[in-house]
Amino acid sequence: MRPTDSPAGMIIYLLILLVSLSAFAYFIYKRFKILKLAKSEPSVRWDNVGKRIIAVLKFFLGQGRILDKRFRGAGIMHAFIFWGFVAVSVNTIHLIGNGLVAGFHLPFFGPEGLLGDAYTVFRDIFEVIVLIMVVIALFRRLVLKPKRVTLSGEAILVLVLIGILMLTDFLTGGAKTAAGLQAELSPMSNLFAKFFSGMAVENLELVYDISWWLHIVSLLFFLNLLPNSKHFHVITSLPNVFLQRFNFGTLRHIELEEAENFGVSQIEHTTWKDLLDVYTCTECGRCQSVCPAYNTGKLLNPKEININMRHHLYEEKTPFLLQLAANKESQEFKGNNLVGDVIKNEVLWGCTTCKACEDACPLFIEFIDRIVDMRRYLVLEEGSMAPELATTYKNLENQGNPWGIAASSREDWAEGLNVPRINENTEILYWIGCSGSFDDRNVKVTKSMIKILNAAGVNYGILGKKESCTGDPARRSGNEYLYQMLAMNNIETLNSFNFKMIITQCPHCMNTLKNEYPQLGGNYEVMHHSQFINQLINEGKIKQKEKNGHSVTFHDPCYLGRHNNEYDAPRNLLAASGANLVEMSRSKNNSFCCGAGGAQMWKEEEKGTEAVRRERFKEAQQTGGSVVGTGCPFCMTMMTDAGNELDSKLEVKDIAEIVAEQLI
Repeated sequence: MRPTDSPAGMIIYLLILLVSLSAFAYFIYKRFKILKLAKSEPSVRWDNVGKRIIAVLKFFLGQGRILDKRFRGAGIMHAFIFWGFVAVSVNTIHLIGNGLVAGFHLPFFGPEGLLGDAYTVFRDIFEVIVLIMVVIALFRRLVLKPKRVTLSGEAILVLVLIGILMLTDFLTGGAKTAAGLQAELSPMSNLFAKFFSGMAVENLELVYDISWWLHIVSLLFFLNLLPNSKHFHVITSLPNVFLQRFNFGTLRHIELEEAENFGVSQIEHTTWKDLLDVYTCTECGRCQSVCPAYNTGKLLNPKEININMRHHLYEEKTPFLLQLAANKESQEFKGNNLVGDVIKNEVLWGCTTCKACEDACPLFIEFIDRIVDMRRYLVLEEGSMAPELATTYKNLENQGNPWGIAASSREDWAEGLNVPRINENTEILYWIGCSGSFDDRNVKVTKSMIKILNAAGVNYGILGKKESCTGDPARRSGNEYLYQMLAMNNIETLNSFNFKMIITQCPHCMNTLKNEYPQLGGNYEVMHHSQFINQLINEGKIKQKEKNGHSVTFHDPCYLGRHNNEYDAPRNLLAASGANLVEMSRSKNNSFCCGAGGAQMWKEEEKGTEAVRRERFKEAQQTGGSVVGTGCPFCMTMMTDAGNELDSKLEVKDIAEIVAEQLI
């Protein structure tokens, strides 16, 4: 019984539409009401509209990150299912409209329309492709069961629903064609019509009616499943891609004097963008597959953070928050706390803030800010941290370096060297950093840089005893108060001079000075030493021997690469020095962290099956190279320690050392 054939059918159809669409509207209202109750997002998410539209075209419609070469097999499958849905959307409107008006078609898409025949063939091709992809996806989930994918009945149900939608479309078209009710240039309708040949018209009408109703009911059921499942990403992925952050390398700024809470302990303390990220997670597991902590047996799993937060939000906090908003009265929440219960402390402390998870996510979900916000709560509100971090904080506060070495000895390394101090005529400020000043191995890198700068005749100077830690270890570990204290002192010092640029061999210092100090009023042009040396080479200011005989594999520092998008400068230096570059299997944006970032350098690594540094060093060994090249003092320490632990003969050198050795 078609709705257009009888008043009773029309009433039933309208009731189904009304109930289904009202339920869908209610579910959407509930989800977005929670976003309105969340905290505001300090990052600007509405600027660069043109750039954001291009991102939507590339990454939402074009499925750019879905087709990442690291995950291309599953990516192709998902992309074609998505494109198929887009392709059949016009026909979906036709089928819904046919329930209200017999023979309904959008303008230009009817049998006699300008686009009718072309669209029909186009639709059929994509529907067949979607069916094939659904079968592959079912086989993958039911038989192959890849580790990174969350295996759930819900995912199977959605795939079955998609298959039903495609098949019922073929059945309705075939029945109409066999009954002589349409003469479309539809390969699939004509194919199914052959199966129905010889059937009585009333039987064909019954096939059409059953298929049409099954299609509509499946579609409306699927629609209401979306906001109540991980498939909410069908709706939220477009805004999440549009609202992505473009200012990499920065953490959220806290106005300490105005903040009601230091960090996040409950899910309502998060921002609306955090919750939109949680809504959008597809549980694909790409973040999990690249996470250095997870891949070395730690408790941290970025995917599980999203899943656990979403479950907590849906099952516990949404009813509470909606009731709280309706009553306007303070009530005590008696369920699980976000930090400690839903997300264990050990999970939060396992993160190296390497950004691999964010770089792999096809929908631009952000993890680092959420993790650091929860660390801020632990450190600033609870005083909960590793004992080593408590010592580090004390050292930073008293001596301006993580080791607690006397600040007065910060420039002892320069004794007997021709190292100018900054003055009113200095153009380039060479920021040494704590490791470059105090760590014996990294002091050698500093001296190599001095050799290069002097050979090139650069007008530079150092701050000497006026320099202090940028605050990166404090900020990444959650001690925002200490970070801001250190940062403001440095900004006051830096603003008292008129240099043109800062250079530093530490990507963490570079990132903090360049990307985070502007939040506190410190705006400087900052370059990593690889970028600056590369510039000197291009300008012909330093000359090198043609060959150095080294076979070098370069380890990309996370805060130089993924956080600041610099991959070429170090490699250009190695090529100019005559080194033979051999890449690790994971390099550039797919590089595997050394394990020191996110303040891991200053605490014991969380318990796991392997140390991150050793996992990375083993990969370097597999290249057959003779030298591991680094561009970060933390990476230098981690790679050196791993080499010693593995009794390896591989040398670990900073790129500045390699260049300095080749100077003519």
